[in-house]
Amino acid sequence: MRRTVLLAGREVPYELTWKQVKNINLRVHADGRVTVSAGPWVAPEAVDDLLRRRADFLLRALDHFAAQADRRPKETTYDAEERVYLLGKPYTVALRPGPRGQAALDGDHLILTLPDPADPQRRVKTAQAFLRQTCLEVTTRLCRQYQAQLAPLGVPMPEVRVRSMTARWGSCAPTKRRVTFARQLVEAPLACVAYVVCHELVHFLHPNHSPAFYASLAELLPDWKARREVLNSYSYRQDPSP
Repeated sequence: MRRTVLLAGREVPYELTWKQVKNINLRVHADGRVTVSAGPWVAPEAVDDLLRRRADFLLRALDHFAAQADRRPKETTYDAEERVYLLGKPYTVALRPGPRGQAALDGDHLILTLPDPADPQRRVKTAQAFLRQTCLEVTTRLCRQYQAQLAPLGVPMPEVRVRSMTARWGSCAPTKRRVTFARQLVEAPLACVAYVVCHELVHFLHPNHSPAFYASLAELLPDWKARREVLNSYSYRQDPSP
């Protein structure tokens, strides 16, 4: 459902979706979209009231993204000389003809070798497969590192998956012993990736965002707030309301 709420004299449109969720969840996306999910028993007017109470956060987030619009990386087709990021470091795309699609790093370049380097769909497919695999390797290594510290508390080494996600950096399914990370996460600095890994692993202890969850996260990663602030330059979202 598409709705609009007036906040400090500004009309703010948002998309309301009813789901089987406990809380009213508010999210501001990097492209300026505002989405809200709420239980089917929640009246739309109650959602409007929540947005008015969260007006400072909501308007600050919208202004934050508007100010960064010119600096935010545009969608790329991985053409020659385009810039991509891997673990916070910029790389320039270079294209080479070859018998099959493959990608590799060489100095400050991401080398894409393709039968037809002029084919944008093949470039995207090859580059994103490389980034997905790199993200899987990095997050798996970090999961092993931090799970070893949590093992005495009963946290298992989970199955690690990676897929493209635009609304969140990661998710945890404790009953399935599985964590899933966004392929896009591999663009962020390693310290930020480690924060997301720890965040998801702690969900095996606390499947919520309670004070106990954040206390456990702080024990595992004392500077998690600073890392999250850096990650916020890649996304601006608010945790579900308590």
